[in-house]
Formats: sequence, C-alpha cells, structure tokens
Amino acid sequence: MSFLAAFVAVFATTYVFKKIAKSKGFLDKPDERKAHKGEIPPIGGIALFAPFLILLLVFQDENAVASWQFYAAAALLLVTGFLDDALHINAKLKFLIHFIAAILIVLGGANLVNMGNLFGYHVSDFGVFAPIFSICCVVYLINAMNMIDGIDGLSGGLSLVATGFLALGCYLSGMDIPVGLYLLAGGLCAFLAFNMRYPFHRRATVFIGDAGSMTLGLVLAWYSMTLSQWPYEALAPISIAWILAVPIWDAFGLFSARLREGRHPFEADRRHLHHHFLEAGFTSGQATVMIMVYAAFLSAIGIFLPKAGVPTWVLTYLWMVLWLLHAQMSFKPNSFIRFLRRIHVRWFLREHPLNRAEQ
Repeated sequence: MSFLAAFVAVFATTYVFKKIAKSKGFLDKPDERKAHKGEIPPIGGIALFAPFLILLLVFQDENAVASWQFYAAAALLLVTGFLDDALHINAKLKFLIHFIAAILIVLGGANLVNMGNLFGYHVSDFGVFAPIFSICCVVYLINAMNMIDGIDGLSGGLSLVATGFLALGCYLSGMDIPVGLYLLAGGLCAFLAFNMRYPFHRRATVFIGDAGSMTLGLVLAWYSMTLSQWPYEALAPISIAWILAVPIWDAFGLFSARLREGRHPFEADRRHLHHHFLEAGFTSGQATVMIMVYAAFLSAIGIFLPKAGVPTWVLTYLWMVLWLLHAQMSFKPNSFIRFLRRIHVRWFLREHPLNRAEQ
C-alpha cells in the first residue's frame, strides 16, 4: 500500500511540477559542463521528496523511526538544493549546510557506534568519537550521491538498488521492513519513469537536481546507519559498506586522482565510472543499467556472504582491496576502458532496445 501510494503521489507531482517548471523557465540548460540535449526541468528532487516526507508522516514508520531532526535535515537540503539549482549557491556555504544536515540526523539517532568485528581482532567501537565519524560519513555520502548524478537514471537507479537491498537485509533478519523503504522505492520507481532511458523513452524529461541527489544521500545515510545499529541491527555495518560501495568508491577515486595530479578535489573532470563506460562506446542507457547490475552484485556480496558464514574480516579486506583498485582505475582508467570496449564490441554492437531508445 505504501509503495503504491508513493508511486502515484510522486508520478503525479513530477508531472505537474514539470509543467510548472517549463512555464516558469526553471530549466537546466546545456553548457560546457553539461552535454545533455534540450532544456530539462531539474524538479525531480522536490517532486520525489516532498511526497515522501508527507507520506512518511502519514504512515507513521514504526521501524527506523524518522525523528524531527531527520525531517529538518531533509527539508534543509531540499531547500538548499532547489536554490542551488535555480541560483547557484556558493560551494563553501553548501558544504557547511551539508555538515548542519549531518549533525541534525546524528543528533536524531543515526550514530555509528558499533562497526562490528571488521578486522578479526575485536569489535570496532568508536565510543565518544562516534558522532564525529558519523557526521563525516553522512557528509561524504551526500556529496558522493551528488557527484555520481552524471547520466540519466544513475543516481536514482543506484538508490533504488540500495533501497531494495536494505529492505532485503531487514527481511532476512526477521525485521519488518520499514515503511520508509517502501515509500522511497515507490517514489524512485515513479521518478525513474521520467528520468531513466528505456524503450520508447529516449532521454530524461526531468532531472533530479542537487535538491534530489543531496537528499538521496541523506536519506540513504539515515536508513543505513539506523538499521545497522542498536536497537534494530538488521544489517551488519560491513553489509552497508557493500550496498553503498559504488558511490563510495567512485567519489574516493575521483578525490584521490585529482589530488595526485595537484588539482582541487571538487574540480570537474571525466573520471567517473560512468564516463569510462561512455568512452568505451556504451550509450547512457546501457551504462546506467550495467552500473546498476554491478551495484546489485556488490550488494548481494554484502547481504548473502555473511549469511553463508563468511567472516566479517574477510569481507572487510576484500572491500578494501576493491576500493583501492577502483581508486587506481580512476587515476589510470585506460586498461579498464579497453576491457569495457571489448565487452561492448562482443555483446552490444547489434540492435538492442537500449540503443533504439537513444536514437
């Protein structure tokens, strides 16, 4: 019921907001940093999260209960993102607001105290430093989701994958799936109907905007952190790391590559994971689907291998090895692009629904 309510509400809101944005000239226009075609309304974030927050109040989630701090933080990021999409807010001010939002949800209960037996010696407990670590994690995820929003459907698609595996983790642990996850999944499906490329939908007709991508990071951080800690403990913290691996690794790879070259860590370039797919010849639609499949594979590792008895420390070290490999790939991507190009030539150079959707 909650999934359907969110889908209908977000679909209707997106349709109406898209019409209003076009009539008011609130459009994302192509420039030297944006390669999309046409002028697209960046209203997806508002259209997604305004109904989400209202329905969350209506359905009164009993698990991973959203505190007033959560609502305040989400509203703060929505307003900030909307103003940034419309007027371009100063980057330092926006970064400060990220910290304020992170502090709010940590005060509201999203606090990474117990990280589990990550390294095989003893349980990692941050104690009094847990709030500081938690705030940094939230800010990092807000920016990671904002940075990975580079092609149609990617940030929403990755968020849908993460939401699905968070729900699966709750189900496998015997915990009732939080209503918020149903609402988020339903809303994302409705949003992706406008934002993702698929047969008969050649390109995005709305963008999620900074309002949406930043709020996605915050909401995913809230559910990831609360569900991995007492009193819920539905998923192990290392499982969360695998579920969110793609945006975490991609942001770190970008930061490290830029710093190694002596550039500002937030300077734009074409080192994102999706850029490697595009340079190998994949269409945007194909790249989005393949990265979503990759994220689902990594999430499955984090969910099912612990159930199969694989020790936490094994998953930790494997995650770290892949994390460093991804960082190196971001710095020197040519070998990876050649690998992707071979896949593209072998599997995709033929008539394909995703090709037809973009022609």
